[in-house]
Amino acid sequence: MRLRTLPWALASLGGELRRLVGERRLADRLTCQHEGLRLGAYVEIRSPERLCLGKRITIENGVLLHCGGMDWSRKQGGISIGDDTYVGPKVVIFGAGGINIGSRVLISPGVVITSHGHSFAHADRSMSEQPVEFAAVVIEDNVWIGSNATVLPGVKIGSGTVVGAGAVVTKSLPHRVLAVGVPARIVRDL
Repeated sequence: MRLRTLPWALASLGGELRRLVGERRLADRLTCQHEGLRLGAYVEIRSPERLCLGKRITIENGVLLHCGGMDWSRKQGGISIGDDTYVGPKVVIFGAGGINIGSRVLISPGVVITSHGHSFAHADRSMSEQPVEFAAVVIEDNVWIGSNATVLPGVKIGSGTVVGAGAVVTKSLPHRVLAVGVPARIVRDL
């Protein structure tokens, strides 16, 4: 019985090794092309041709940057990240609807930023058959997004704003405010 699973296991291992080698080559190419770029281990970048990076960016371990460009996203999307921005461990950024992240932005561990989502208006369809809706996300300069926060499609976060840990940002936020909670609400000016 074990011998029958061995070819499958070897094929699976070979596929994983090819993926890791491909990721390493992409990481090496990106670090050569972008001044001061620091990429952690296990960073996954889908559609890297749709990724625009500034200078001195740190992208920590386990980050997923999905830049769109797929059939389901109408071949649209992209992610832009400005100078001196930090993307913490295990951050997920879905850019099928377009995401523009400014300079000097701090994105803490576990944050999710998405520019697309499924609608659920058609009761006669399963969730996987619902239409996908796209809306760009803009995060201006000098923003701090706390750990495990979520930023939803169509949101703009003004410069100098702080989003508290675990907040869910469903609506745009102005410049220099502190927003916390689910859904995120402004608790004070900064």
